[in-house]
Amino acid sequence: MAQVMVGAFYNPHLGKELAAASGIDHLAMADPPRPDDPWWPKIRERYTLLLHDYLGQLSEPLDEHAIARARSLAELYRTPWVAEHFQCLHTEDGAYNLNYVFPPLYTEEFLERFVANANALQARLDQPLVMENIPGFFDVKASQIPEALWLRRFFEHTQTGFLLDLPHIWLEAHYHGVDPKAFLADFPLERVVELHVAGVETDRDLEGPWIAPTEPSEAMLAFLAHALERCPQAKAVTFDAFSPSLTAEVLQRSVRRIREAL
Repeated sequence: MAQVMVGAFYNPHLGKELAAASGIDHLAMADPPRPDDPWWPKIRERYTLLLHDYLGQLSEPLDEHAIARARSLAELYRTPWVAEHFQCLHTEDGAYNLNYVFPPLYTEEFLERFVANANALQARLDQPLVMENIPGFFDVKASQIPEALWLRRFFEHTQTGFLLDLPHIWLEAHYHGVDPKAFLADFPLERVVELHVAGVETDRDLEGPWIAPTEPSEAMLAFLAHALERCPQAKAVTFDAFSPSLTAEVLQRSVRRIREAL
Protein backbone atom coordinates (compact mmCIF):
# COMPACT_ATOMS: atom_id res chain seq x y z
CA MET A 1 0.00 0.00 0.00
CA ALA A 2 1.24 3.48 -0.89
CA GLN A 3 1.75 6.03 1.86
CA VAL A 4 -1.58 7.27 3.20
CA MET A 5 -2.25 10.94 3.96
CA VAL A 6 -3.52 11.72 7.46
CA GLY A 7 -5.53 14.87 8.02
CA ALA A 8 -8.60 16.49 9.54
CA PHE A 9 -11.60 18.64 8.74
CA TYR A 10 -11.04 22.35 8.36
CA ASN A 11 -12.58 24.13 11.36
CA PRO A 12 -12.71 27.90 10.72
CA HIS A 13 -12.22 28.83 14.37
CA LEU A 14 -8.89 26.96 14.33
CA GLY A 15 -7.51 28.73 11.27
CA LYS A 16 -4.57 30.29 13.09
CA GLU A 17 -3.51 26.96 14.64
CA LEU A 18 -3.97 25.04 11.38
CA ALA A 19 -1.92 27.57 9.44
CA ALA A 20 1.04 26.85 11.76
CA ALA A 21 0.44 23.16 12.50
CA SER A 22 2.78 20.34 11.53
CA GLY A 23 2.11 16.66 10.95
CA ILE A 24 -1.20 17.23 9.13
CA ASP A 25 -1.22 16.26 5.43
CA HIS A 26 -4.64 17.41 4.30
CA LEU A 27 -7.82 19.20 5.29
CA ALA A 28 -11.34 18.20 4.26
CA MET A 29 -13.27 21.29 3.18
CA ALA A 30 -16.96 22.02 2.70
CA ASP A 31 -17.97 25.70 2.73
CA PRO A 32 -15.20 28.07 1.65
CA PRO A 33 -13.52 30.31 4.23
CA ARG A 34 -14.72 33.87 4.62
CA PRO A 35 -13.16 36.30 2.12
CA ASP A 36 -11.53 38.16 5.01
CA ASP A 37 -10.09 35.02 6.66
CA PRO A 38 -6.41 35.98 7.23
CA TRP A 39 -5.29 32.35 7.49
CA TRP A 40 -6.86 31.04 4.29
CA PRO A 41 -4.02 31.91 1.86
CA LYS A 42 -1.48 30.07 4.00
CA ILE A 43 -3.81 27.08 4.50
CA ARG A 44 -4.53 26.83 0.76
CA GLU A 45 -0.81 26.93 0.02
CA ARG A 46 0.19 24.50 2.75
CA TYR A 47 -2.33 21.63 2.56
CA THR A 48 -3.88 19.20 0.15
CA LEU A 49 -7.57 20.16 0.33
CA LEU A 50 -10.32 17.55 -0.10
CA LEU A 51 -13.74 18.82 -1.17
CA HIS A 52 -16.40 17.28 1.07
CA ASP A 53 -19.53 18.76 -0.38
CA TYR A 54 -23.30 18.38 -0.19
CA LEU A 55 -24.33 18.13 -3.83
CA GLY A 56 -27.86 17.02 -3.02
CA GLN A 57 -29.37 13.58 -2.85
CA LEU A 58 -28.64 11.25 -5.74
CA SER A 59 -32.10 9.73 -5.53
CA GLU A 60 -33.48 12.95 -7.07
CA PRO A 61 -32.67 14.86 -10.27
CA LEU A 62 -29.28 16.55 -10.08
CA ASP A 63 -29.20 20.09 -8.71
CA GLU A 64 -27.54 22.36 -11.29
CA HIS A 65 -26.78 25.05 -8.71
CA ALA A 66 -25.10 22.50 -6.44
CA ILE A 67 -23.04 21.11 -9.33
CA ALA A 68 -21.85 24.59 -10.30
CA ARG A 69 -20.93 25.26 -6.68
CA ALA A 70 -19.00 21.99 -6.43
CA ARG A 71 -17.10 22.68 -9.64
CA SER A 72 -16.15 26.14 -8.39
CA LEU A 73 -14.99 24.86 -4.99
CA ALA A 74 -13.11 21.94 -6.57
CA GLU A 75 -11.13 24.44 -8.63
CA LEU A 76 -10.56 26.72 -5.63
CA TYR A 77 -9.35 23.84 -3.44
CA ARG A 78 -7.47 22.01 -6.24
CA THR A 79 -9.01 18.88 -4.76
CA PRO A 80 -7.90 15.42 -5.94
CA TRP A 81 -11.48 14.09 -5.53
CA VAL A 82 -15.00 15.26 -4.63
CA ALA A 83 -16.89 13.53 -1.81
CA GLU A 84 -20.65 13.12 -1.49
CA HIS A 85 -22.95 10.99 0.68
CA PHE A 86 -25.29 8.06 0.14
CA GLN A 87 -28.12 10.05 1.64
CA CYS A 88 -31.81 10.76 1.33
CA LEU A 89 -32.54 14.34 2.33
CA HIS A 90 -36.29 14.31 1.76
CA THR A 91 -39.22 11.95 1.67
CA GLU A 92 -40.52 11.03 -1.78
CA ASP A 93 -43.26 13.67 -1.59
CA GLY A 94 -40.82 16.31 -0.34
CA ALA A 95 -42.81 16.83 2.84
CA TYR A 96 -40.06 16.02 5.33
CA ASN A 97 -36.39 16.92 5.57
CA LEU A 98 -34.61 13.79 6.80
CA ASN A 99 -31.20 15.40 7.35
CA TYR A 100 -28.08 13.69 6.04
CA VAL A 101 -28.12 10.64 8.33
CA PHE A 102 -30.94 8.81 6.57
CA PRO A 103 -29.59 6.23 4.11
CA PRO A 104 -31.23 5.35 0.80
CA LEU A 105 -33.77 2.58 0.55
CA TYR A 106 -31.79 -0.48 -0.43
CA THR A 107 -34.00 -1.46 -3.36
CA GLU A 108 -33.52 -2.04 -7.09
CA GLU A 109 -35.31 1.23 -7.84
CA PHE A 110 -33.05 3.31 -5.61
CA LEU A 111 -29.98 1.47 -6.89
CA GLU A 112 -30.87 2.41 -10.46
CA ARG A 113 -31.45 6.04 -9.44
CA PHE A 114 -28.16 6.34 -7.58
CA VAL A 115 -26.15 4.64 -10.32
CA ALA A 116 -27.64 6.83 -13.06
CA ASN A 117 -27.20 10.04 -11.09
CA ALA A 118 -23.68 9.20 -9.90
CA ASN A 119 -22.59 8.50 -13.47
CA ALA A 120 -24.24 11.71 -14.68
CA LEU A 121 -22.63 13.70 -11.87
CA GLN A 122 -19.21 12.20 -12.53
CA ALA A 123 -19.50 13.28 -16.14
CA ARG A 124 -19.96 16.88 -14.95
CA LEU A 125 -16.96 16.88 -12.61
CA ASP A 126 -13.29 17.19 -13.53
CA GLN A 127 -12.23 15.14 -10.48
CA PRO A 128 -13.15 11.60 -9.38
CA LEU A 129 -16.31 11.29 -7.29
CA VAL A 130 -16.23 9.35 -4.00
CA MET A 131 -19.33 8.38 -2.00
CA GLU A 132 -19.59 8.12 1.80
CA ASN A 133 -21.68 5.49 3.61
CA ILE A 134 -24.48 6.69 5.89
CA PRO A 135 -25.25 4.90 9.19
CA GLY A 136 -28.50 2.96 9.33
CA PHE A 137 -29.58 2.81 12.97
CA PHE A 138 -32.75 0.89 12.28
CA ASP A 139 -34.13 -1.47 9.66
CA VAL A 140 -36.44 0.00 7.02
CA LYS A 141 -39.05 -2.50 5.91
CA ALA A 142 -39.05 -1.16 2.35
CA SER A 143 -35.36 -2.06 1.90
CA GLN A 144 -34.94 -5.36 0.05
CA ILE A 145 -31.17 -5.75 -0.40
CA PRO A 146 -28.48 -5.96 2.32
CA GLU A 147 -26.62 -2.65 2.54
CA ALA A 148 -23.17 -4.06 1.75
CA LEU A 149 -24.49 -5.92 -1.32
CA TRP A 150 -26.37 -2.81 -2.49
CA LEU A 151 -23.17 -0.76 -2.20
CA ARG A 152 -21.14 -3.43 -3.97
CA ARG A 153 -23.57 -3.44 -6.88
CA PHE A 154 -23.49 0.37 -6.98
CA PHE A 155 -19.71 0.41 -7.30
CA GLU A 156 -19.81 -2.33 -9.94
CA HIS A 157 -21.89 -0.04 -12.17
CA THR A 158 -19.98 3.22 -11.58
CA GLN A 159 -16.39 4.45 -11.55
CA THR A 160 -17.03 6.04 -8.16
CA GLY A 161 -14.66 5.60 -5.24
CA PHE A 162 -15.73 4.70 -1.70
CA LEU A 163 -15.32 7.03 1.28
CA LEU A 164 -15.56 4.59 4.19
CA ASP A 165 -16.77 6.27 7.37
CA LEU A 166 -15.68 3.88 10.12
CA PRO A 167 -17.67 5.49 12.98
CA HIS A 168 -20.78 5.08 10.80
CA ILE A 169 -19.96 1.38 10.40
CA TRP A 170 -19.22 1.03 14.12
CA LEU A 171 -22.44 2.77 15.17
CA GLU A 172 -24.56 0.80 12.74
CA ALA A 173 -23.06 -2.46 14.00
CA HIS A 174 -23.62 -1.35 17.60
CA TYR A 175 -27.29 -0.54 17.12
CA HIS A 176 -27.84 -3.84 15.30
CA GLY A 177 -25.99 -5.84 17.94
CA VAL A 178 -23.29 -7.25 15.65
CA ASP A 179 -19.48 -7.23 15.67
CA PRO A 180 -18.10 -4.22 13.72
CA LYS A 181 -15.29 -6.21 12.09
CA ALA A 182 -17.68 -8.92 10.94
CA PHE A 183 -20.12 -6.28 9.69
CA LEU A 184 -17.33 -4.48 7.79
CA ALA A 185 -16.15 -7.64 6.02
CA ASP A 186 -18.94 -7.62 3.43
CA PHE A 187 -18.40 -4.04 2.26
CA PRO A 188 -16.55 -3.31 -1.03
CA LEU A 189 -13.29 -2.34 0.65
CA GLU A 190 -11.32 -2.65 -2.57
CA ARG A 191 -12.97 0.59 -3.74
CA VAL A 192 -12.07 2.66 -0.67
CA VAL A 193 -10.19 5.89 -1.43
CA GLU A 194 -10.59 7.71 1.89
CA LEU A 195 -11.52 6.70 5.45
CA HIS A 196 -13.07 8.76 8.24
CA VAL A 197 -12.31 8.30 11.93
CA ALA A 198 -13.92 10.15 14.84
CA GLY A 199 -14.60 10.14 18.53
CA VAL A 200 -17.77 8.52 19.87
CA GLU A 201 -19.54 9.45 23.11
CA THR A 202 -22.90 8.78 24.75
CA ASP A 203 -25.58 11.14 23.45
CA ARG A 204 -28.20 12.10 26.02
CA ASP A 205 -30.97 12.47 23.43
CA LEU A 206 -30.20 9.16 21.75
CA GLU A 207 -29.40 7.49 25.07
CA GLY A 208 -26.60 5.73 23.24
CA PRO A 209 -23.33 6.37 21.39
CA TRP A 210 -23.00 9.00 18.69
CA ILE A 211 -20.17 10.83 16.93
CA ALA A 212 -18.60 13.60 19.03
CA PRO A 213 -15.77 16.18 18.57
CA THR A 214 -13.45 14.16 20.79
CA GLU A 215 -10.41 11.98 20.26
CA PRO A 216 -10.99 8.53 18.77
CA SER A 217 -10.79 5.74 21.31
CA GLU A 218 -8.13 3.05 21.25
CA ALA A 219 -10.82 0.63 20.07
CA MET A 220 -11.69 2.93 17.17
CA LEU A 221 -8.03 3.26 16.20
CA ALA A 222 -7.65 -0.51 16.30
CA PHE A 223 -10.73 -0.74 14.06
CA LEU A 224 -9.04 1.72 11.69
CA ALA A 225 -5.87 -0.38 11.52
CA HIS A 226 -7.97 -3.49 10.86
CA ALA A 227 -9.91 -1.75 8.08
CA LEU A 228 -6.94 -0.08 6.42
CA GLU A 229 -5.19 -3.43 5.97
CA ARG A 230 -8.18 -4.43 3.82
CA CYS A 231 -8.33 -1.23 1.73
CA PRO A 232 -5.51 -1.55 -0.82
CA GLN A 233 -6.44 1.62 -2.75
CA ALA A 234 -6.81 3.93 0.28
CA LYS A 235 -5.12 7.31 -0.10
CA ALA A 236 -6.23 9.28 2.98
CA VAL A 237 -7.52 8.98 6.54
CA THR A 238 -9.42 11.99 7.90
CA PHE A 239 -10.22 12.86 11.52
CA ASP A 240 -13.91 13.67 11.10
CA ALA A 241 -14.67 16.39 13.64
CA PHE A 242 -16.32 19.67 12.77
CA SER A 243 -17.56 21.65 15.75
CA PRO A 244 -17.04 25.04 17.43
CA SER A 245 -16.20 23.10 20.60
CA LEU A 246 -13.28 21.28 18.99
CA THR A 247 -9.92 22.44 20.30
CA ALA A 248 -6.65 22.61 18.41
CA GLU A 249 -5.10 20.28 20.98
CA VAL A 250 -7.72 17.57 20.39
CA LEU A 251 -7.45 17.91 16.62
CA GLN A 252 -3.67 17.72 16.50
CA ARG A 253 -3.45 14.94 19.08
CA SER A 254 -6.08 12.93 17.21
CA VAL A 255 -4.21 13.25 13.91
CA ARG A 256 -0.98 12.18 15.62
CA ARG A 257 -2.63 9.14 17.23
CA ILE A 258 -4.24 8.16 13.93
CA ARG A 259 -0.87 8.29 12.23
CA GLU A 260 0.68 6.17 14.99
CA ALA A 261 -2.11 3.59 14.61
CA LEU A 262 -1.46 3.00 10.90
